[in-house]
Amino acid sequence: MSRPYVIGIDCSTTAVKAIAFDADGASLAEGRAPLTRSSPHPGWGEQSASSWWEATAAALRSLTEQLAEAGAGEPQGLAMTHQRESFVCLDADGEETGPAILWLDTRAGDQIARFGTPEIHALSGKPPSTTPSLYKLIWLREHEPQRIAATAMVADTHAYLVHRLTGRWATSTASADPMSLLDMSTFTWSDRLLALAGLDTTQVPELVEPGAVIATVTEAAAAATGLPTGLPVVAGAGDGQCAGLGAAAVEPDHVYLSLGTSLTMGVQSGEFGTSDSYRTLASPIAGAYTLEALMSSGMLSLGWLRERVADLPDSAEGVAAFTALAETSEPGSRGLLFLPYLTSAETPYWDADARAAFVGLGDHHGLGDLAHAVFEGLALETRLLLASIEEDRGTSLTRVTAMGGGSRSPMMLRVFADVLDREISVAAEPETAALGAAMLAAFGVALDGPRSLPEVAARMSRTEETVAPSGPTRQLYGDLFDVYRTVYPSLKAAFAGLARFR
Repeated sequence: MSRPYVIGIDCSTTAVKAIAFDADGASLAEGRAPLTRSSPHPGWGEQSASSWWEATAAALRSLTEQLAEAGAGEPQGLAMTHQRESFVCLDADGEETGPAILWLDTRAGDQIARFGTPEIHALSGKPPSTTPSLYKLIWLREHEPQRIAATAMVADTHAYLVHRLTGRWATSTASADPMSLLDMSTFTWSDRLLALAGLDTTQVPELVEPGAVIATVTEAAAAATGLPTGLPVVAGAGDGQCAGLGAAAVEPDHVYLSLGTSLTMGVQSGEFGTSDSYRTLASPIAGAYTLEALMSSGMLSLGWLRERVADLPDSAEGVAAFTALAETSEPGSRGLLFLPYLTSAETPYWDADARAAFVGLGDHHGLGDLAHAVFEGLALETRLLLASIEEDRGTSLTRVTAMGGGSRSPMMLRVFADVLDREISVAAEPETAALGAAMLAAFGVALDGPRSLPEVAARMSRTEETVAPSGPTRQLYGDLFDVYRTVYPSLKAAFAGLARFR
């Protein structure tokens, strides 16, 4: 335990994890603290920003206590990853003018319809959708103008935690950009986008490149966390970008596939470009871009069917029983398709009215067929996302590395490999986003010597298995995908009509 190490912090929607990693990417110890969220109205998602700090401090105290007991010495640096698009408005005293609004909040549908123009897409790199902070800030400007008037600082999760740790208002470009307030061609705050939100550059943090040292831990923060005073805090990145980095998906043909509550996949690019097939993000590699596709109802779809329909608990036993149900069906789910839009359709349709659907349901189908169809629907939608990026970029995406809770399911991996018709490698480290943050910290403080960030990623990342597609299903899933591609276009008008009945 005398090896030099860094700390990666992951402040997600449900918990904060603080993990120590050595220079080879081995996890040494972990601290964790839960987060809760509220939904005061349908479609709203809120948290107290102070709970981000309280949970972060608790996770760090747990971690530093474990490390001290093991005689690990002091960390060399830390970096953070976090839930993207979530933000809080603060007054001149740093107090919240209202609850933090989360990435999953869908209150701004009218603002998306009115302000989600091609011009905004071209400037911000983000197609109009429910996730960017911009439209929720416009909602606040229109519905709670007193809150915007009282706001001295709008902070993403990373900026808020950096300030609590160091006293400095600064954030990474790869943390701020999902808010859709940056000019992505220059990685700077956009006066045009800020003005739409009723803000100016005095009300947003300073921007720093990912991997750069921002500041050091203050005495007050050290007392609250157990960290040493003066510890370098390195600029991190959003959880999707950090997950890709943690999987060492740094080449333009290498896809990261995060199988979490939402499903994200992305590739790195050296050039700025926009498309409905992806949203353009700042890469954790400074000066580059991450092209990312999003399915907002990833493992959420499986959890919904398991708990609401199959009446199985959210436990290891419940998940095993649900998987066993799905195994009673067969490839193609006996002619049943599932469209996985429980909350909305994101890439490439960006349709807030779209919802999930079972198509082809007959009286010969049972619960096992429904479960199997959900596994296949997630994989078929992922194949659509891959195909859309390949068609837009004119390149082949040949390597896939999966991470997240879904990557621990043998059935999930088998179905995805068969449907995508690609080998899928599985990241060995379960907390891949936290590992990506630790890589940025290791790069920023030159842990084990100066290296490029891709070199650091290659050294600290590894895979534990590779699942190959099964030959007999190749034609079946190719034919099924041709049918799947027709489903959303056929139902688009019906989704729009049904929206008013919710």
